[in-house]
Amino acid sequence: MVLLGAFMKYPQTTKSMAVYFRRPVTALLLAGLLPLAMAGQMVSPEIDKQPGPFSYFSKPTDELGVYQAPSGTEVTPEGYLYTGYGELMFFVGPEQTPVSARVRTLEDGYLPVLSYTVTHLGIEYRFTIFSASLGVVQSGGPVVNFVRVTVKNPSNLPRTAFLTTAMRYQAEQTTEVPTGDNRFRRPIEETGIVQVHQPGEAFSKEWTYSCEGDAFLRDGRALYVFPRQPAPRLSLTLRSHYNRMRPLVATKLKVEPTTPASVAAYTVTLAPGASRALDFFMPLEPIQTGTPEFAKLDAARFDDAHREVVAFWRELLGRGMQIELPETKVTDTFRASLIYDLLALNVVDGQFVQTVNQFQYHRFYLRDSADIVRMYDATGYSDIAAQVLSLFPSRQEADGNFLSQPGEYDGWGEALWAFGEHYRRTHDLHFAESVYPLVVRAVDWLVQARAADPLHIMPMSDVKDNEYVAAHLTGYNFLALDGLKSAIELAQATGHTDEARRFQQEYDDYRTCFFKLLDQATRGTDGYIPPSLDGGAGKGTDWGNLLAVTPEPVLDAHDPRVTETLRRVQAQYQEGLATYTEPDDGQFLHHYLTIKNTLTELVRGDQEQVIREFYAELLHTSSTHAGFEYSIRPWGSRDFGGNLAPHGWFAADYRNLLRNMMVREEGDTLHLLSAVSPEWIAKGKTIRVERAPSYFGLIGFALDMPDDGSAVLHLNASFQRPPRKLVLHLPWFMDATAVTADGVAVQMSDNSVELPVSAKEVRIDWHRKPNAATISYAKTVESYKAEYRKRYDHLMATGEMSPATDTWSVPEH
Repeated sequence: MVLLGAFMKYPQTTKSMAVYFRRPVTALLLAGLLPLAMAGQMVSPEIDKQPGPFSYFSKPTDELGVYQAPSGTEVTPEGYLYTGYGELMFFVGPEQTPVSARVRTLEDGYLPVLSYTVTHLGIEYRFTIFSASLGVVQSGGPVVNFVRVTVKNPSNLPRTAFLTTAMRYQAEQTTEVPTGDNRFRRPIEETGIVQVHQPGEAFSKEWTYSCEGDAFLRDGRALYVFPRQPAPRLSLTLRSHYNRMRPLVATKLKVEPTTPASVAAYTVTLAPGASRALDFFMPLEPIQTGTPEFAKLDAARFDDAHREVVAFWRELLGRGMQIELPETKVTDTFRASLIYDLLALNVVDGQFVQTVNQFQYHRFYLRDSADIVRMYDATGYSDIAAQVLSLFPSRQEADGNFLSQPGEYDGWGEALWAFGEHYRRTHDLHFAESVYPLVVRAVDWLVQARAADPLHIMPMSDVKDNEYVAAHLTGYNFLALDGLKSAIELAQATGHTDEARRFQQEYDDYRTCFFKLLDQATRGTDGYIPPSLDGGAGKGTDWGNLLAVTPEPVLDAHDPRVTETLRRVQAQYQEGLATYTEPDDGQFLHHYLTIKNTLTELVRGDQEQVIREFYAELLHTSSTHAGFEYSIRPWGSRDFGGNLAPHGWFAADYRNLLRNMMVREEGDTLHLLSAVSPEWIAKGKTIRVERAPSYFGLIGFALDMPDDGSAVLHLNASFQRPPRKLVLHLPWFMDATAVTADGVAVQMSDNSVELPVSAKEVRIDWHRKPNAATISYAKTVESYKAEYRKRYDHLMATGEMSPATDTWSVPEH
């Protein structure tokens, strides 16, 4: 059973459950030992035969929105548009079949203009959807979803297209949560600027539905605007109880939340090869008729809005770090991930609030935002990083602690580390001086908290999240030491030398106390770093214990304890990803948690493991490059349920990872190309990086490969403070025989060369090793699909899931 690993961390349940894991899923269900949702359901692998790029999720969701807008639109698994106020549905064919579009794409591969095509009865229905503001330069006006449906007859005979649109309040509900499946909950009233909230309105049977001109209304507010030509057949509901003709007058319909209402049905006859476009406009929030905002909505034009949206996002993406690689999936995900995080950046009452997405995680978290800020800083958006950091002071409690959720002490270290990291990258002394008083108060809180704690470390926590254990959490202390190092640096930068010494003394004492406890904890675990410091390896879920090296190295990357922790955690991988276990709830895949290990392996120099995990992380994204958090069972249905994608922490971690693979700091050393894929190295290919920020200034380079036996690296650096060392890493699958920098030979050592900091041109003679790995994203996808089908066939033949032991990994050949 895939859940066996879940119980291994809770040995008290293992004996009683062991005999049942030899029994079929149905027996477990009948015995009441597994809820239906945990029964290892799979989805037919036939979904992977659908045209278009691979999409991991069986029921993907997408996010549309406007930069800095306080809410957004969900594109549902079917392809509908869902907001806080309702859901715009689409039907095709004379029988009005609901669309189902699992595979979607983005314009140019990454811009927030989403498309999908549905083919029905020989007609192609091409949907193009995006959000735009009716204000100036994508801000300050009502947000509207623009939908263009292009119907096309690809045949050599005349054919007729049938398109129907309708609004309902929500989809069917089959779970215990009061919302439609795979939808976020709404409305949720705002209780504070950083708390979860969702604009919207509760369903009412007293709503009045009507039609005015080209707009369907509910209580006098426009739900959506439809084209008048070709003339549609309009009705207030999708069906009539007795198939009667109902007058199109204002009516209280008494419908259910799932009833399609406000219906426009089109019949379009097309000549051979002909096509026609129909444009629909759906405001994010219904707009009252007779207002200036409604006049703007009525006057909106799809092409004008599309042109403005594309220009806006191209300009914004173009001013940051650029990475060009021979695999478009890799770089499209890099670009799309930035957009996903920017779409989750809200401006509320003049304050910048970085949320995780506009859906179920529509709130501010210190821990997520710290990594998102680092991503902005490290990829060329320090101005946006500063905006996000401007909210951090509001999360400092009266006692000096930084807190985003009660009882969770990771925010203390995350906040101080983020302050220090921003200063290291910008050298903005004004920023350092502005946050320094907050840092002093925070350190004072830490001193008092440690003095009051019996172990003299970060206090004990009992929060049912992340590590899921009542204990002194290892990760909180790794992060606290990261934060203290930043406090020391900020004190030094702002001229507070006495405080810097005091902070250093606190750091040294804290480190001594923590390391003594860490030594005790790992002595009984063969070196494995446990999640908690109170009870050995079986207490808690792997989470913060994976932060010994990232974001800052508290332990040396090659410390035996780091090695053993990686070994144990990677032994629990499923589908190439880290697994996450909740007490009494089994095992899940966890997307961005895996990246913590990948970042650690990158520092350790295990290039092959980095690339394997990198492709596994890419594998588990949608065709629009969205990542998830968890909630997906290994080798299960590939459905995250209500834990919707995209997830902003994955987006930030993915960008941080790919950026570090290209350009990475380690103290006073700058590393280039720490890990590259075999797919990127071949005759005629190029790896290009432009305007990459670093602690030392900007750097860019291009690695050109004119033939299979050589490569030329062209460097373009603008260092404000040159690094002490500049290290170029050589791929593990290549044999390099000679390297020269500006015509002078340089010595190779351990698959790397130290270059002169002033180097401009590096020439490499190399050849691919015999039987070298040929890992790629495409091969990873094909291998995964074959393994999934094998397991599905086993389930269909036996009624049982394949054994828990996961023999699949990212393929070499």
